[in-house]
Amino acid sequence: MKILLGENIKNNRKRLNLTQEKLAEVLGVTIGAVHKWEAGICAPELSMLIKMASFFEVSVDVLLGYEIENNSLSTMVARLKDYGDSKDEAGLEVADIAVKKYPNNFEIIYKAAGLYFNFGIVKNDRELFNKAIEYYEKCIPLLSQNTDPEINESVIWYYIASSHDFLGNHKKSLKILKAHNPARVNHALIGTILSGCMGDMKEAEGYLSWALTDNISNLLKIVTGFISVYMSRNDMDNLRGITDLVINYMENLRKEDKVYYLDKVLALFYTINAYSYLNSDIAECKKVLKKGLKSARAFDESPDYSSDNLKFLHFDKTYMGYDTLGETAIGAIEKFIKDNNDKKFTDLYEKIKNGKL
Repeated sequence: MKILLGENIKNNRKRLNLTQEKLAEVLGVTIGAVHKWEAGICAPELSMLIKMASFFEVSVDVLLGYEIENNSLSTMVARLKDYGDSKDEAGLEVADIAVKKYPNNFEIIYKAAGLYFNFGIVKNDRELFNKAIEYYEKCIPLLSQNTDPEINESVIWYYIASSHDFLGNHKKSLKILKAHNPARVNHALIGTILSGCMGDMKEAEGYLSWALTDNISNLLKIVTGFISVYMSRNDMDNLRGITDLVINYMENLRKEDKVYYLDKVLALFYTINAYSYLNSDIAECKKVLKKGLKSARAFDESPDYSSDNLKFLHFDKTYMGYDTLGETAIGAIEKFIKDNNDKKFTDLYEKIKNGKL
């Protein structure tokens, strides 16, 4: 609730063309009292409020000018989100009020928990993390109310585990993370806690290896999506940038200068990268296209889908990679060229392939 009494006294005084001194005289108070009322330093007693309202010919309600905040469920949810977006610590108090008013509402409690968790990180405050855990645990029995597909029980347990990790409860955090780890989503954090907090380097290396493998897979999916976006817009600068990114990343994963399973993917990305130069730098286009074709031929001559030639990966047994590019690297390149249907690029590829360039 906001009270606008001081501002309203001032506005009504000015409406009547009165100075603070004159209003004080009319009301039988000191000029200092009027100044303090208008500045919001203090408020007049009830009898004086009634006297002023009568003098200004307004109701006491209007003179007070109070505004009741809308505390409906939807408004409270939006308000908590705004506090989080603006990193306003005042949201913590509002969160507690919201939880008291809506103690069985999943969305309110989840957003309140998020505020405490985020400010716990910012302030490195144990009490805030403990409060976050309390609220997140309250969310679990209310999950049936959840309508956000990006939130599920594993997500909530992740935040509970992370809070315990920040509190130094590493064993408890690991136990939770391992128990709620669909599709290896927690492998990176598990590996980090094992190596950085528990000193278990052997177990950590296994988790981190799987996490890196999943990271490679996700990066390839992301870049493939961006390629479609930039191809549809004919945005050659961003097409070149995104393929440069993944090419450099994958080349830096190569352990030795020999074929490895990412060469099949690299051959395709080199080809797409070459296409980005087609109408701006034909010499570079040819150079990169030759590199892609060379990579494809080397892979197809001796295909290797194992993880043996990748840096950093350590598995108990050899990991075998899979892709959706078809049986051969050359086939993947030629499918891109066919689907793209650019005569200039097709002719250039055929000349390079047949040794005419």
